[in-house]
Amino acid sequence: MTKPSSSKPSVAASLKYIVLKTLITVGVTVLLIALLREGLAGLPWVDHVSGGHVGATILQTLAVDGIAQRQQAVAIGLMVVCFAGAVLIVRLGERLWRRS
Repeated sequence: MTKPSSSKPSVAASLKYIVLKTLITVGVTVLLIALLREGLAGLPWVDHVSGGHVGATILQTLAVDGIAQRQQAVAIGLMVVCFAGAVLIVRLGERLWRRS
């Protein structure tokens, strides 16, 4: 027996929804990474304005004494955090969208 034709549009709509949600999640991840990069680039300015050394300390901690493997691990960790944040943002947006 063949499935009713009414289920095919539902599957196609579901697939389109999943693809759209995935693209939005990737886009939000890229946006968060860009914002993080700009924020880190602005830390020396924050130190200059505030007269403190918090920004330099953060950058020094992320540099991990110039060891490339540790720097890569930190970069991967920050990307994973940005991705997790993007997933949470998209899920929250999805819930808000369904409520309205």
